[in-house]
Amino acid sequence: MQVTSGLTLLVNGLTLAFALSFLIILLWYDARKEVTQFFAVFLFLVLLWNLGSFLAQTLFLVRGAGASVRLPLIMLEFGFTGSSIALYALTASLVKMYSRQFRILLLAALIILFSYRVVIFAAGAPDPFIIDVDGSLSLQSRTPLLLFYLLFDGAALYLLWRYQRKIRLRVLKFGLVLFIGGQSIGFLNPELDTFLISTVVGAVATLIISAGIFQQEIFRPLAERKSQVEAVRNVIASIASQNAVDSILELLVRQSAELIGAEGAAIFLLEDDGLSLKTTYELINDRLGTRLPIGEGVAGTVVQTGKLIQLDDYAREWKGSHEFAYASEFFGAVICAPLVAGGDPIGALMVVASRHDRLFDTEDANLLQLLAAQAAVAITQSRLFAGQTELNMQIEQSRNQLETVLVSTDSPVIAIDREFKLIFANPAAASLVGMSKTDSGTAIVDLLPASAFPDNLRKAFREIRKRRSFTYEAILGSRVYLCHVAGLGRPKMQGWVAVLNDITQLKELDRLKSEMVRMTSHDLKNPLQAAMANVDLLHEDIYETGSDDVRQSIDTIDRQLQRMNRIIRGILDLERLRDGVLALELCPPARIISSAVYEMREFAHEQNVTIDYLAADDLPLISCDVQQLERAIVNLIENAIKFTPTGGKVSVAAERDNDEVVFSVTDTGVGIAPELHERIFDRFYRGKQRGVEHVSGSGLGLSLVKAVVANHQGKITLESEIGIGTRFFIRIPGV
Repeated sequence: MQVTSGLTLLVNGLTLAFALSFLIILLWYDARKEVTQFFAVFLFLVLLWNLGSFLAQTLFLVRGAGASVRLPLIMLEFGFTGSSIALYALTASLVKMYSRQFRILLLAALIILFSYRVVIFAAGAPDPFIIDVDGSLSLQSRTPLLLFYLLFDGAALYLLWRYQRKIRLRVLKFGLVLFIGGQSIGFLNPELDTFLISTVVGAVATLIISAGIFQQEIFRPLAERKSQVEAVRNVIASIASQNAVDSILELLVRQSAELIGAEGAAIFLLEDDGLSLKTTYELINDRLGTRLPIGEGVAGTVVQTGKLIQLDDYAREWKGSHEFAYASEFFGAVICAPLVAGGDPIGALMVVASRHDRLFDTEDANLLQLLAAQAAVAITQSRLFAGQTELNMQIEQSRNQLETVLVSTDSPVIAIDREFKLIFANPAAASLVGMSKTDSGTAIVDLLPASAFPDNLRKAFREIRKRRSFTYEAILGSRVYLCHVAGLGRPKMQGWVAVLNDITQLKELDRLKSEMVRMTSHDLKNPLQAAMANVDLLHEDIYETGSDDVRQSIDTIDRQLQRMNRIIRGILDLERLRDGVLALELCPPARIISSAVYEMREFAHEQNVTIDYLAADDLPLISCDVQQLERAIVNLIENAIKFTPTGGKVSVAAERDNDEVVFSVTDTGVGIAPELHERIFDRFYRGKQRGVEHVSGSGLGLSLVKAVVANHQGKITLESEIGIGTRFFIRIPGV
């Protein structure tokens, strides 16, 4: 038996020495990996088991049975039982089936085991392991150890059976099963001297496990790296051979899954402000094209952060929203890598394994990241190529369309160079002035009459240099043309191009239009006044007794009719101003402002704005068209009320300044930005600034005011400050 024990110790020593050397290499290679750390704990406990066995037998042979043998037997028991706990932890780490608190639970189990052994030792209870007279070890009291064995080795065996596909190396699975089997041998009949066999089998299994972990963590990744690089090169070459984005995506998603050994894959691309699922491989693709907000789901988070996400168990580890409705039920390991081009994310590439399929390792993540980087470049290039192709087609199409338009248009088009020589004339221009193809290169002054050129050439060239265009009216024969001249070529002008539009008929139509507008506006006033009168009657008859909806409808109709009345009145005023005929009479300024304030008092009340006026006593009479000047003051007051917040104030005043009468309208409104002071008097112009989005209008009010003041040889100015208010001044000469 001593010979057998010696051989056992030799075998155990050699196998554990090799296992320890593998551990040292693994720790040197990457000590941060959890598999390596759990394996280190496992190997330490197995060594403790074997060391306890060796010391117990040695001390027995030297000193015989006694108290000195108890400590090695305690080491033996702790190592034997603790290795079951460590084996379960190692198996859980290999299949990635553990929670964040797993390390704490493992440590707690070892502490409980150690505490139990200390208590048993202090109580003087017999050891479960004994040494026979021949020096051999045997297990006598097996119940507590058997419970630990069934609990942890049984759990490890279940994990191996349930998630066997997650451990790719058969030798590693064999070593784990062999170790569990080796421990089980120790619980057989002690008279058969089976614990010696259990120790040998455990040591051999430990060596096999260490070799398997070494192969999985170091040797296999290094061996596969060359083939992976070659495979990636082939994938990249295949992707680069494609031009269409859809073809690249389909090829990429399929080859990514095949190269990494995933069961499915998907690609999301960034569009506008969200992600769109573009293509899938071996996944249910009924959600193609659906939108995923950035920051939601694994893909959305990857695009938002620009960092790869690797999950060993999707259902357990991912707490956010899901890209696929069935993901939490069927997804196991998941890797999602960002597609980055030019430093900006353009999408995400995801590969998926099923719940009980293989696990992805760091090499798989690195490989997917490499594929994603190359794919992003290919997708971007494909998009640029598609955009360039489309742009070329658009340019060609536009050129053909432009040529067709220039040839077929009835408007004459003429292009000249910087030496004023003819470059191009379409058929309409050639027919107008009698040019032919042989006139190309001829000076334009020899081809066109003087009436075709602007009256002030220097002004025309100055405007073209400043604004790159100039418009004027030209007379050719009995027709009037609106000639639009623009620079030819950028940034330096190589010549000019002129487009002539026949406006002879338009000028006549404009005259007729003005007459018709004047007539129509007059004709609209009568039915409008009748409608307003009937609204007043409705207001008196049913406003108080009607429902809220009825009262709201009456108020809306009344407001819209008032608005229509102001529009018609503005049109008539503009037409009158265009005629330039004033109905002059002598009038006191106080009468004008009092009438204007009286007309706007109801509008001010509706807007909850206070309005007052003041006229000095020494004001001279003014010669004016009372109706026009009053309308100008009304427009200023209306604008002041519109742009004054609720609770504000509008003040109207008239005072004397030497021989002039100065009308002023002051408000406490939002104010007018300095850059808008000149443009607000343009017809139909409405300035855009914060706080006036709710104000409606046609943009004619201030242009009408300016025209009225100009007709009276007056002047209009303003002072304004943002957030404080605005004051308009109208200066009219006194009599």
